[in-house]
Amino acid sequence: MMKMLKTLFGSYPSHNVVLDNFIQALTPGNPGFAITLLTVVITFILGFLVYIYSFVLVNREGHGPYPLWMHTFYLAADFMGIWVFLNAYLNYQHFWFFMLASIGELVWVGMEVYCLYKAVTIEKNELFGPTASLNDALRLIIFEVIIFFTSLNLLRVELGDVSMFKFWIFTQVIICTVPGLYLEQRQSRLGACWQLNIVLVLVAIMSFNPWNMWSLIAPQFFSMANNSWYYVVGLVTLFFAIRGCFQYQKQAPKPTRLANGKRPIF
Repeated sequence: MMKMLKTLFGSYPSHNVVLDNFIQALTPGNPGFAITLLTVVITFILGFLVYIYSFVLVNREGHGPYPLWMHTFYLAADFMGIWVFLNAYLNYQHFWFFMLASIGELVWVGMEVYCLYKAVTIEKNELFGPTASLNDALRLIIFEVIIFFTSLNLLRVELGDVSMFKFWIFTQVIICTVPGLYLEQRQSRLGACWQLNIVLVLVAIMSFNPWNMWSLIAPQFFSMANNSWYYVVGLVTLFFAIRGCFQYQKQAPKPTRLANGKRPIF
């Protein structure tokens, strides 16, 4: 028992995550390249899907699956990521992954800006209150983005996280755990759907299984032997992703037709 407690609370990975980890893992011909590339591609696709469903739902049903602070948090995080990966590309052999990751972050930023636009035009009463003006909504968004952007950059520097890889996993934890809690608070299936719930469970599985993208690229930091807490968090994340499915099931079914005449998303 004491040995387990010592492992959980008194041990730390002996290696750091460095940009060379990406070059070694994602260079064609290197050992494990194919499985690492496949895992990265699947993880990125799932990451795009969680935001695609967000603006599809708000356009169709007038409600989105995420609270306002998640949009501002991800906007700040992904805007930071554009420059982190672009800097890595310019300074580390113009490695292909860093450029694609920077472009991917730019795409995420575009989707997040779009969702924030929908937040102030379609979801304003729900997210900001019925008496909030457009200026009130924009001011809150700007303030939250500033707070998150500065704080996340401080966290990145204090972690020595040159690739954002340590920080990135927290974006997976939030996206898998919060929507179910938000759904429980709203007590309505509108703004959520079975497809998104399933995607969130898959995100949790892909992010925390023993052969996840993080452990394949930087095993000295993210393997089960070197970082037990990573997998403890994974179990918690998967639990809440699955719980979100049960919360969705508990809510009253969506109407066959919405007030706007459209069919809701299953």
